[in-house]
Amino acid sequence: MKSLFLALGCLGLACAPVQRPVRAEARTGAFLRIIGTNDFHGALEPRADSAGVRLGGGAYVAAAIRAAAAECAPRCEVLLLDGGDMFQGTPASNTAYGKPVVELYNELGYAAAALGNHEFDWGIDTLRARMRDARFGILGANVRYADGRDVEWIPNDTIVVRGRARVGIIGLSTQQTPTTTRPQNVAHLRFVDPAPVVDAHARSLRARGATHVVVVGHVGGRCSETCEGEIFDLAQRITEPVDAIVGGHSHSLLNTTSRGIPIVQARSSGRAIDVLDVPFDRSTPAKGEIRPVLTAQITPDPAAAAIVARWTARVAGEFSQVVGNLSERLSRNGVQSPLGNLIADAQRAAAGTDVAVMNNGGIRADLEAGEVTYGELFEVQPFDNTLVRLTMRGSDLRRYLQQIVARGRPNAHVSGASIVYSRDGAAAGKVDTVLVAGRPIDDAASYTVSVNDFIAAGGDGLGPPAAAIVQALPIIDRNALRDYISRLPQPVEGPRTTRIRMAGEATP
Repeated sequence: MKSLFLALGCLGLACAPVQRPVRAEARTGAFLRIIGTNDFHGALEPRADSAGVRLGGGAYVAAAIRAAAAECAPRCEVLLLDGGDMFQGTPASNTAYGKPVVELYNELGYAAAALGNHEFDWGIDTLRARMRDARFGILGANVRYADGRDVEWIPNDTIVVRGRARVGIIGLSTQQTPTTTRPQNVAHLRFVDPAPVVDAHARSLRARGATHVVVVGHVGGRCSETCEGEIFDLAQRITEPVDAIVGGHSHSLLNTTSRGIPIVQARSSGRAIDVLDVPFDRSTPAKGEIRPVLTAQITPDPAAAAIVARWTARVAGEFSQVVGNLSERLSRNGVQSPLGNLIADAQRAAAGTDVAVMNNGGIRADLEAGEVTYGELFEVQPFDNTLVRLTMRGSDLRRYLQQIVARGRPNAHVSGASIVYSRDGAAAGKVDTVLVAGRPIDDAASYTVSVNDFIAAGGDGLGPPAAAIVQALPIIDRNALRDYISRLPQPVEGPRTTRIRMAGEATP
């Protein structure tokens, strides 16, 4: 079973083949065991995957971490790291602005975490409060003020002592942060190229006595035939020796090497943990493993379970209310999905517009078949985004909808419109046909479009045309979905129409 959770090896120069997991008892000599999590997103309770297998949950993640730490004692020293995006995503965490996750991480003894883009979602004051609560460093070495100055309240790095090792830890934030959090919250900040930052801090850490250097970065990537993304670009360009990179942001499974640097990332929401063993003498390569957190095979950690129970009890009443019934599971997987269509339909209905645009990045969880609670809708749309009505000329609408496919594949769902686009060759990202209510757009006519306030502020590269009239609406996006589901005939089916498709692709 465990081999199913290992990342595929990568071909070519970018990545070396995946190292097969090696248990501690098969190792010789002392080593540093790095245990990593990433993109926890406030997932205090377990979640079922598409096959109904329950994964994650704070008490189970805690038990998996403690087991991984205990099994190699006394021959290992343990370093616990998190790749960022810790707080945002569930009622229990969001309503307390991340306090439950900080309490859980303090209990487990994390050494450091990367500063994720969603750590900025609730504003600088809230972020600084959580950083004060944390008994571990939340690091962002590549974050600067707009004028280039270092941000005095964001630590760049830290050194922790683990037995014979003095481990220097460098934290990084994704350069995508300005378009993947509320842009106004980071307008005064810059997220600079991390490679020269890592080199500079690695030299500084060694001058300060570090025997090992580890990067924990909210930088991600993906592997198929080759490996691509921020984390691999970083590994290719740094020149100073680094013992490991613990990643985040892309919610992918990584267990590979690039230029000899071990790279790990453990999916998201506590569904897995990284276990990476680095020999102190570096005489043999590091060995990595990604371990799924299968609740059926783990006894929950009592201390963590008490934390989870206390915080989830605070929101049990409001968020357990049933809002409707689904005839089938609605997944957010893929660039176009029935769940995304349903959300877009709900927002168009709530705003009373001709068209709705819903960014894919704002759809954060799937919905299971059967009864649907308000708490489950919260996990689908946790950001408290409000709706915005845009009014624009048809010519601007045509150009605006072009933005959805400008990168060669859709990054949003639509309602009230259909788009046919080219994906390959010189015409990649070009819209061939756009229809609104089944008819071609009239360039001189006026149209209304509903979006969320994240998009309206320029998020995900979907900011509105300059000439658009912008009207903020007092409607929270998930409440629009709640009201829409409750009004539909029960049980609800997800709209299966393919509203954005490539030229030549068959229409279902």
